[in-house]
Amino acid sequence: MSEVCKKIVIADDHAVVRTGLQLILDETHDLSITGEARNGQELLELLAEDEYQLVILDISMPGPDALDVLIRIKADWPALPVVIFSMNPDEIYAIRMLTNGASAYINKETKPKQVIEILRTVLQGRKYYSPLHAEIMAGMVSDAPNKAVLPHTALTDREFQVFSLLAMGVRKSEIAEKLSISKNTLSNHRNNIMKKMYITSNSELTRYAIQHGIIK
Repeated sequence: MSEVCKKIVIADDHAVVRTGLQLILDETHDLSITGEARNGQELLELLAEDEYQLVILDISMPGPDALDVLIRIKADWPALPVVIFSMNPDEIYAIRMLTNGASAYINKETKPKQVIEILRTVLQGRKYYSPLHAEIMAGMVSDAPNKAVLPHTALTDREFQVFSLLAMGVRKSEIAEKLSISKNTLSNHRNNIMKKMYITSNSELTRYAIQHGIIK
């Protein structure tokens, strides 16, 4: 008897990415994309309507921030594995996602064969860490003294979201709307970011983000 295909839902605002991944998985006997969403809100609606075995979530889409969507998924469907699909620098964004419940973080430049292997690993109930991710995760729990700590690692998840968007030059009104927070709350986050990172202007935030690979 042939193995039943695992139902996968993908959220990505680029149709070519969704179609490309669909074509890759069509070559397998056990993986199938049965749901597609263009943003986080559409994804949450699909999850409420049907059952899936795996979510593939693009890290950068219009609408709700990917980290907020991930946190919502893990709260409402804790057993549902989520794989993050991204073009962002792995070491910066991956750890935030992995520590908030993502089962894997795949760069969009990963070869199709490896993508399939990672998805199968996750569907077996395991997490996938690249060698770099594993090293960073191990370092986070290390008790080694005198370990260098970069200022942005002290930010909360929400502060890191605000920091990244400010560094990219996104307008405050757009950030507040994207993160569903008030302008006053946004200002408070910005003030906390500036204090924690010893920075006094948005231009310095941008310079720091570029220097450390947080934005390109």
